[in-house]
Amino acid sequence: MSSLVQHATGGARPPGGPFALLAMRPLIAALATIFLGGVIGVVGCSRHETDVDAGVRTQTLYFGNSAEPPDLDPHTNNASNVDWICSALFEGLVRLDNDGVTIHPGVAERWEISPDGLTYTFHLRADARWSNGDPVTADDFLAAFRRFLEPKLGCEGVNIIFPIVGARDYLEGRNKDFTSVGVKAPDPRTIVLHLQFRAPYFLTVLADSHLSPLYQPNLDRFNGRDQRGGKWTQPGNLVSNGPFVLTEWQPNVVLVVEKNPRYWDAARVRLNAIRFYPIEDVATEERAFRTGQLHITYTLPFNKLAAYTARHAPELRSAPVLRGDYVTFGTQHPPFNDPRVRRAFSLAIDREHLTDTVLKGRGNPAFSFVPTGAGGYTFPPFSRYDPNEAKKLLREAGFPDGAGFPVVEYTLNSRSEDVLLLAQALQQMWQQTLGVKVSLAPTEFKVWLDLLRSKSFAITADDWSMGFNDPADMLALGVTNDPNDDAGWSSARYDAAFAAMQAALDETARRAAIATCEQILAEDVPYAPVFFSIHTHLVHPTVVGWHDNALQKIDWTAVSLAAPH
Repeated sequence: MSSLVQHATGGARPPGGPFALLAMRPLIAALATIFLGGVIGVVGCSRHETDVDAGVRTQTLYFGNSAEPPDLDPHTNNASNVDWICSALFEGLVRLDNDGVTIHPGVAERWEISPDGLTYTFHLRADARWSNGDPVTADDFLAAFRRFLEPKLGCEGVNIIFPIVGARDYLEGRNKDFTSVGVKAPDPRTIVLHLQFRAPYFLTVLADSHLSPLYQPNLDRFNGRDQRGGKWTQPGNLVSNGPFVLTEWQPNVVLVVEKNPRYWDAARVRLNAIRFYPIEDVATEERAFRTGQLHITYTLPFNKLAAYTARHAPELRSAPVLRGDYVTFGTQHPPFNDPRVRRAFSLAIDREHLTDTVLKGRGNPAFSFVPTGAGGYTFPPFSRYDPNEAKKLLREAGFPDGAGFPVVEYTLNSRSEDVLLLAQALQQMWQQTLGVKVSLAPTEFKVWLDLLRSKSFAITADDWSMGFNDPADMLALGVTNDPNDDAGWSSARYDAAFAAMQAALDETARRAAIATCEQILAEDVPYAPVFFSIHTHLVHPTVVGWHDNALQKIDWTAVSLAAPH
């Protein structure tokens, strides 16, 4: 489920505010809040000081975060924009550098990996504290792993820990004894994880905010163990262990975190506060940047990229990321329960034309499900553009030139203008090639996440931001009953290929299994790949320590603000 989601971001789904053009009342309230906050913050300074200028003086980062978070529960989160907030509030055993590759100690000050790669032993630091001063213990991690695997909770990101012995059996109810799962806490400062197969990427998995510990007394106080989110995630209630603490949350306006003085590495944290703004409209966000209201934007409108590129704007950042954007089919509902229909829709997508004319530098055509180069793997194309074959398949499915095909709704994961432009291009391709009518349904991000969970859609715009650099992260979406199998698809042949990939003892066998998974996806098409993202956004020159990386991870302890020379 991705991240734009970043499912999230493991992976997550990136989202599709104080500047939401689509709802005038929140807009007025938001602009008033931003303006008033700027005025109040400028005591003794120029009346024309912008938020960006004031932020440098106060070490307050103004951050465009795309969409309103459903809640701040790191275990149930399935969106990259929420992951960025959670990574400021919580810390796991290890953390990931801003390069998206280097692993640093987190709550664990050191660790050992057994020679066979199946046992990870972590030693927790004595000075790790919750924001209320209580110590962070191994039992906090043990309870967190158990909650993350709780079947009633339905955490979509849980497949990232399926390498752990017994994890999937516990999640799916085949074994209800958590002591059978390979997560142990032999003493208050030691956590031991046992894997069922080698997973060289596993340390990166452990840096994901999904695997953050939670303060157990707080969960008990607000009945949070068995429910998604809740009052324990609200300001005044949330107890966290990361570099920042939650101090303010005005829904659809702003969410504020401030430096946590009890964080074990607080001396290294330079920022005093981060203000996250849920600006879902990309044009509004870009204007906010230009007028000094944001240091960093979530993205950049399609129609603005050429102008920034032409003048070699220093604030423009553009880099490939491990994220796939695709169409998800509701395979349990007619007419998309017929694989011929799904494949016809995929074959009708002219991916190269789409990236050239609509994305214009914001993405590369996707001819496979997993982004090219993920984990070091590159394959020949599996998906292609073939309008004649598309027409043939739709005719064989009983809809010659679209005759008799019902009008279907294409659910969008945002109300953003850019998402709509992309959807309109697909809508036109399907109509011209197949003769079918597709209506478009822009949807608020939080609502869209609920639609994914209930699988109540015909087709939907979807995406997945990889949480670790290996094809297993994204290919898991095709496994039967995977928490992120949004298509509701099942294939015994695919499940066997995925299992063979996980169990492979050499690269030749693993590569062959990955290719088999991709080929089955291209033939049965629960998901139709569209493009691989190039993350394009704006970063103000005053931001220090920001590094774009393929996993879109942020080490907030490395970010600060300084006046440009």
